[in-house]
This record gives sequence, C-alpha cells and structure tokens, in this order.
Amino acid sequence: MNDRVELRLNQSGNDLMKRYPDRFSVSRHPAGLNFYTADWSDDARGTVIIGQPNHIASIRYVLGVTGSDDSNFPSEQITNWKITAGIDDTSLIGHDEARRRFFGILQSLRDAGWTRSVRLSEPRLNGEAALRYRQLKARIYSLDPSYVLPLNEWMTLKDGATWSFYADHSYLDISITRDPSRSDPEKPGAYFIEYSLRSENERWRDILDSSKQLNWKAELPAAITAQNKLRKAAEDALKEEHIAIDESYRDPPLPDLNH
Repeated sequence: MNDRVELRLNQSGNDLMKRYPDRFSVSRHPAGLNFYTADWSDDARGTVIIGQPNHIASIRYVLGVTGSDDSNFPSEQITNWKITAGIDDTSLIGHDEARRRFFGILQSLRDAGWTRSVRLSEPRLNGEAALRYRQLKARIYSLDPSYVLPLNEWMTLKDGATWSFYADHSYLDISITRDPSRSDPEKPGAYFIEYSLRSENERWRDILDSSKQLNWKAELPAAITAQNKLRKAAEDALKEEHIAIDESYRDPPLPDLNH
C-alpha cells in the first residue's frame, strides 16, 4: 500500500508520464484520444490521491486507473480519470464491514468539501426517497451520501448504485458493485468501487450527443432547458405521490460559456 500516485484533472499527459515513467503507459488512438493507464496487482494494491487543491481525497486498495485527453480540446489536457478499487486489501469482506467502510469513504469526501450533485434531469430527493427512486424508477440516479443505508437496504442495492459529488469545477461519481454469487449476508462478499472523476467542461459536454460536442458551448443552453423540463416533470409526478422534494438543493454552477 506504499505505492502512491497523485492525479488531478487538466494535468498534462506528458508531465504525468515524466513523473511516473515506471507506473503509467500511454495508448494513442487515431481518433485523437490518448489513454494513460496504470495497474496494480491484487496482492499489492495502490493508493491514489485525487482532487483539486482544496478538496484532496485519498483512495486506497486501487487496482487500476485510466485517464484520457482529447485532441479536440487540447488546452484542457486530461479531463477524465476512472479508478477501480477494492474496499479492503483482500478480495473477501463481511457485508456489514463493507457497508461501514463504504459510507466512511463517502463521509471522508464530504469532510473534504465535496457536495452532492444531482443531474439537471433528475428529481431532487433525499434519504430513503432517493434510494427508492433509484431502485424502482431510474436505472441511474445519484443517491444521498448523508443517508447511511442499514444492512438490509445495503443488501438490496443493485449493481452500479452511484453517489455523485461536486467540488471546485470537478465532478466525481462513485459506483459500487457486489459479486452476485456472494450475496448471502451471513457469508463474506466481494466488492469493487469505481470512481469517475471528470472536469467541469467534460461533465457538461457529456449531456450532449457526440455530434454536438465540438460546438458544445453553443449547444448547451438548449440542452439545459430540456434537462430542467425533465426534472420538473419528474418532480411534479413525485409530488402527486406525496413524495417530498428537496427544494433547498442547489445545482453546481454552470461552466463559463463565453470563453
């Protein structure tokens, strides 16, 4: 666990390779994407430090990371990091211990100043209401990091349950997956966590069709209007079911579309 690397958004791929020449390899694709990859073995996992200067977070038990840049936006340099990690330094762990550790990870991010992010098209729900919405109505939905699931609810989580955060022009999605063959709460389970760290520009480009992303700043206002309409429709339907909407939630700021 002494093998540590520090990653941040908008860093130069060349600088990354110079700093960690024995850890990262680069794959250059004809489409203009470059991928920077590092892997650790299952019995010698790594530690990755991520985040912008005032919101540093440490990720332990890392198995692999991949970053990418795009020649269409050269000044932005690396705009994506995907990190795959375990929840312990061994493959198997008790389900309740995994639950406690995972919510400890979420709390550490909140302590570092990361705040919950809900996509513009999604209703603003808290606690158990957010969990039920994700379980029953939405394949993808940002769960409430302040709501610590009890073990019985933890065991019902579907693969890819996601908690989303924002801090200092950066977006971080955390998804957890359980080995479905090890779902007996009385026996150890196996878990993997995927962290997806994206720059602000990349996060907003991603809501557009790929054909519109080159001119994303001009295309984004119409997309935002459409997303807001989807949220309002979803929230109106939930209000009809007497489900409380978190009216106090505020979206992260929009990117600067003038430069």
